[in-house]
Amino acid sequence: MKQGLFTAVSVYGLALALSGPAEAAGYEYSTTHQPNLGQIGVTAALHDRVNGSGFGIAVFDTLADSTHVDLAGKTNSYLPYSGSYTTLPFHGTHVSGIAAAAENGLGIVGVAPGASLYNYAVFDDHGWVAFDYGKRALDSVRTLNGSGARIVSVNMSYGPSARGDIFITGELALFKQYKDDFVIVRSAGNDGSNAAYESYTGTASKDLSNLLIVGSVDTNNKISSFSTKPGTACISARKTCTASERVANFFIVAPGSNIVSDYPGQMLASASGTSMAAPHVAGAVALIADDAQSRNTLLTPTQIASIIKKSATDLGARGVDAVFGWGLLNVGAALAPVGGTTIVTTPTVKPAPVQATPKKKAAKSGKSRFSRKNVSDRSMLSGLVVFDEFGRPFEANTAALTESASPSLSQRGIDVLGLVSQQKTVDFDDGETAVLAWNATGADGEVTTAMNMVSGGTEISIGIGSPHLFLAAIPSSNRAGEPQRFSQIMFSSLGEAGEIFDDAMSVGFGTTLTDRLSANVFAVTESALETETAGLALTEPQAGTGSKADFAAIGLSYRVAENWSVGGSYSLLRERGSVAGMVSDGALSLGEEALTQFQGVNLTGKIDGTWSLAAFYTRATIDSSGTQASLFDPADGWRGDHYGFMLDAKNALRENSLLRFSLTKPLQITSGTMSVRVPVGRELDGTVNYERRETAFDGSAMPLEAGVTWLAETGYGTIGFSLDLVDTNVNGAGERAFSAGAGFALEF
Repeated sequence: MKQGLFTAVSVYGLALALSGPAEAAGYEYSTTHQPNLGQIGVTAALHDRVNGSGFGIAVFDTLADSTHVDLAGKTNSYLPYSGSYTTLPFHGTHVSGIAAAAENGLGIVGVAPGASLYNYAVFDDHGWVAFDYGKRALDSVRTLNGSGARIVSVNMSYGPSARGDIFITGELALFKQYKDDFVIVRSAGNDGSNAAYESYTGTASKDLSNLLIVGSVDTNNKISSFSTKPGTACISARKTCTASERVANFFIVAPGSNIVSDYPGQMLASASGTSMAAPHVAGAVALIADDAQSRNTLLTPTQIASIIKKSATDLGARGVDAVFGWGLLNVGAALAPVGGTTIVTTPTVKPAPVQATPKKKAAKSGKSRFSRKNVSDRSMLSGLVVFDEFGRPFEANTAALTESASPSLSQRGIDVLGLVSQQKTVDFDDGETAVLAWNATGADGEVTTAMNMVSGGTEISIGIGSPHLFLAAIPSSNRAGEPQRFSQIMFSSLGEAGEIFDDAMSVGFGTTLTDRLSANVFAVTESALETETAGLALTEPQAGTGSKADFAAIGLSYRVAENWSVGGSYSLLRERGSVAGMVSDGALSLGEEALTQFQGVNLTGKIDGTWSLAAFYTRATIDSSGTQASLFDPADGWRGDHYGFMLDAKNALRENSLLRFSLTKPLQITSGTMSVRVPVGRELDGTVNYERRETAFDGSAMPLEAGVTWLAETGYGTIGFSLDLVDTNVNGAGERAFSAGAGFALEF
């Protein structure tokens, strides 16, 4: 039971064993003598980058040996309380060495070897002397910080000797006064029990958010037999509380079994206890502060404590548990982004935690790319920084931000094989009127339903599902299975941007105006079906809820000779949530809404009774409306072109068969400028530093797609195959991909 000021206070170190003279030992980073460092992710390479320099650690303990080779020149000793200090107990020296022993090629090395040590003697030769709970010492640390000491952690490897007690009655109320001054690191205790209830009248999770209680684990990350555990004890006015007010919410573990550190008289010694675990955490605080400073970031004690907890390696039961609390101190993870990252587009980094990057939504095709050059050019985003939950900048993995599929083809050929599984529901042709209705299952397992009708000089087609399937010519003797030439050409003008219409409603209409002149209309609209995918991608079809697109085309065709016609067309692609098929979001958005205009010419005709040809050229102009939440400027008059031909043979190899050869240059942006503001760092006041970069699209690139498709109806079912080849730049170092597919459906 606690007795207020009269409580016996003990240091939490035990099982001491001398290990030899420090000058003769080179144990720094030794996996044999200092496995505790590797256990928490501290290495020589990490210290080359960050070592705590410029920051201080206060050690409230016994008087340390400031002349020790590992502590000399960096340890300041203070005697704020009267007492007898004729001896140097090992405890203060040992704890100080764990926290910050110098990296000098002698003895051992501390967690933060560059940090300064401020040793406050709260024990004298006879025991505890800080009967004001350490207030005088805490005030002294605050005063030193006011003079520029930058002491970021106070290590308290002591506590009441009563079983399960961690704090002296009234001590927590004192700690509340220093919430904004430094991180308070308290060892949990060495009685092997669960923590006792700690009476506190305030809200601990708010008032004591800078407090860390440290338990001990052995080299196998098992809880040390002597370590006090958090259990379900509360720090609150009552013995029952929410999870945020439990001891476990303030609790982490660090190595505390058989830790080699400094011993008075230029010696080393091995000792165990939560006293040895706590200074690992106090040193980690200095490393985090040092690292943040190098990133022009100022962290509050509450933020540093939160980083240590959230980055801890989870041990035991998943989440914050009654044995390990948040888990094992993980310095490497604490110096990496914590709590998710975001790309900042605002002038400053907000002091409040920013939201972690949300999961995006992706259209089913997974690879819609409008331009194969520069839009995904990683050099434009090189050096881009993202900010973690605590406002710390980290260089982004640009490859991940612009990650796209390999130069895989559109799903055109594979999707067409879905017609192998077609089921005709209507097949009617009396010579004057023809109707063909069918269902087919594509490679993605989705069903496309379509109906084509021909009557006199008028054609009407309606489809729900994949436009690739809907626009495919069906191997049938029914006239309604003839290719929808205008609709095919118009849809192909979208290039890979057409893949945003992976599941859509399509309508085609054509009619004869005069003996030589005919008109055609084609329209397709979609509200994207969404599936979750992780990460950010500029060139992948990822969109938020409600991404929509509409495409409409009108054309006139003039018959210049028997079975041959020339035509002109005008079409519009309107997108909300994407630009030219690149569905981007948030900071990488190319615009909230985009309008693409297409002007095209085409030539169609029959070579003979078997072969027919369609050749086309399309010019596109793209404009988008920007968003202040994006780093990119909106598209302004981007231009691109698309051309190619399709050669069809009907019934060439057998009755009711279709053979198609296609060669096209995919729609590619060839002129225009892309401009982007790239965040590259920050200032101490939170101001974000941006670099403006601009690049022109590479019009010399020459992508090419070639394909062969064959479908045939037999007396036993339908058979088909497809071959597709793509080269992203036949003029240079283009990437190539090849795909093949085959299918056969039996009819019973």
